[in-house]
Amino acid sequence: MAPSNASERPSRRALGKRRAADRDGDVKMGVESNNRTGIGKTKRPPKGPKGAQGALNSTDMQRKIHRATANGDVRMKGDAPAKTSGGLEEFKVTGWEKSTAAHDPDGGVESLKRWLQGKVSRKLGSASRKAAQFKKSRVEGTALYISVPAIDAGPLARMNGFKWAGVTLTIEKVGGSGQDSKLSSKAEETKLMLRNVLERRYNIQTKLLDLSALSQDDELKAQAIFDSNSTASKFFPAMMKVLELAFDTTDELNAHVESVSLANNGLADLKAVSTLSATLPKLHNLDLSNNNFANLSALSIWRKRFLHLQHLVVSGNPLEQNEPNYAAELVKWYPNLRVLNQIQVRTEEDIKNKASTGNLPFPIRSPIFQDEGQIAENFIRQWFLGFDTDRPQLAQIYYDDQSDFSYAVNVSAPRDPNDTVQTEKSEWSAYIRNSRNLKKISQLPARQNRLFRGPKAISEVFATLPKTKHPDLGAEARKWLIECHMQPGIPDPTGQSPQGVDGFAIYIHSEYDELDDRTGQPNGKKRSCDHSFQIGPGGPQGVRIVSHQITIRAYGGTQALEPEAPPQAGPPSPPQQAAVDIELYAQAGLSLQQAEEICAALSQQTGMTINYCKDCLDQVGWDAPRALAAFEDVKATLPADAFVQNVPVA
Repeated sequence: MAPSNASERPSRRALGKRRAADRDGDVKMGVESNNRTGIGKTKRPPKGPKGAQGALNSTDMQRKIHRATANGDVRMKGDAPAKTSGGLEEFKVTGWEKSTAAHDPDGGVESLKRWLQGKVSRKLGSASRKAAQFKKSRVEGTALYISVPAIDAGPLARMNGFKWAGVTLTIEKVGGSGQDSKLSSKAEETKLMLRNVLERRYNIQTKLLDLSALSQDDELKAQAIFDSNSTASKFFPAMMKVLELAFDTTDELNAHVESVSLANNGLADLKAVSTLSATLPKLHNLDLSNNNFANLSALSIWRKRFLHLQHLVVSGNPLEQNEPNYAAELVKWYPNLRVLNQIQVRTEEDIKNKASTGNLPFPIRSPIFQDEGQIAENFIRQWFLGFDTDRPQLAQIYYDDQSDFSYAVNVSAPRDPNDTVQTEKSEWSAYIRNSRNLKKISQLPARQNRLFRGPKAISEVFATLPKTKHPDLGAEARKWLIECHMQPGIPDPTGQSPQGVDGFAIYIHSEYDELDDRTGQPNGKKRSCDHSFQIGPGGPQGVRIVSHQITIRAYGGTQALEPEAPPQAGPPSPPQQAAVDIELYAQAGLSLQQAEEICAALSQQTGMTINYCKDCLDQVGWDAPRALAAFEDVKATLPADAFVQNVPVA
């Protein structure tokens, strides 16, 4: 029983340099066009508001997301580029001989080399790496010849026409440098090309990686990247891999790339760019404006990702017209989102208040309710009704001499950030005496004295608890999360079945109001509660409680009780297999066998089911240590079905 517009071209202002789009169309990435998928041109630009207002590429947004950075360039990774780049390339530099540095003893050669070296130093990468080095140089007449690793050839070539010391430089590539030069492999050439694209599109001041209008990029068009489905489908994952390799650690990568724009790419869904969430999980700002997202399901791959996202732009997409409530849903998806389409949706105070509840790194699953002949359903309805109205009778009906009962008070559980009720020093005084919180009570006699057995003892402890009113199971279903599983091996009170009989394990999360003893009305104190029942056949109503534990805690709200999809009822699920998402584990460079082994190892370490292990690994880019750390952070909040034998973590 589970609870139930004439379009115009977008603004050309950008954070970082952007290539102007061709006049014959915009990018189409990951969308079928002419019987192929990948990135290609569409016949018409995507519709959107004039000037693409709200995009990260606007001057206004540049000021808003600007972050202070250290002086100097941040360089690409690689202390020995010649070994990885496939050799040296030689350039001829002229026009320098009449500069204002010509009076130097060497005619200004060393000053020019230092200036060029500083400019060639790569800006995207770990700051701990050395600056680019000129391997060889010589002067012949008025020409300076410089040999550089192939990785620096692109940046140096782009400096042709730069002004230095009052003169304009001419920089031309003249070929390899004799025996030191050798042809790069195709893979290395592709890596260098992708690195150059990233360099050109990265703005160090704003920490923005501008990946908008990719199919209009001259370098990518020259490489015919989007002319076939084969190369187009591999392009974005390969570029993300190159970006990762540019940094020594993921912390450095996240610190230096805070914003990404994927605007004007004709995206109908996120399949082609899904690896972005694994490469930059702590992204602060994301621009998805002027694409072809028809509805929220097109963005669902990134739901529960980007938990640090603060600013999101989705303007200029059909979903604005197709889904009137899209904004409210996106706010739910991203718990730290402050601004959506240039409209503030949360204040800093909202974020601060909500921080106490924490964020799960992988989604809450819909509950499973396995019943037979409505036995479990009727039991749940009758038990809560009896607890609110007639506890002595309830104890006689469902508990026998072998029934165990205990409850524990958790005084440190997170509270609902929206709760306005002031706490009192004595708010738990009615509960503490008999609370069997094993984290607080370590002495064996004290623990035994707080475990109650039999109808009489259980009825007496029921009487010590405040009167309650639970939500109506039918009218207020969203305030309940109920799971029920078939449980074999329940002790048979008749002794006829030594191996035990079939019963149910029931886990319930809900809330209740305390009632005033005199008036019978709510006294303003609301609590959250968690029940764990084991029931089997027997008793006056045909059902007996074998064991029952309650955790009582401060009211925490109902947000964590809302599943991602409508709950399902039905027969037991088949044995779970490692249904690994081939896109995500493959993007991490793993084979199917390796992914299944990682899943199995995590399951053995945590006790989680394979499916929950997979969800956890998906969220952290298939990094096993990070997945284990994420589990440790949230294991106490996971539902019972997250674990192999449905045993909740203490």
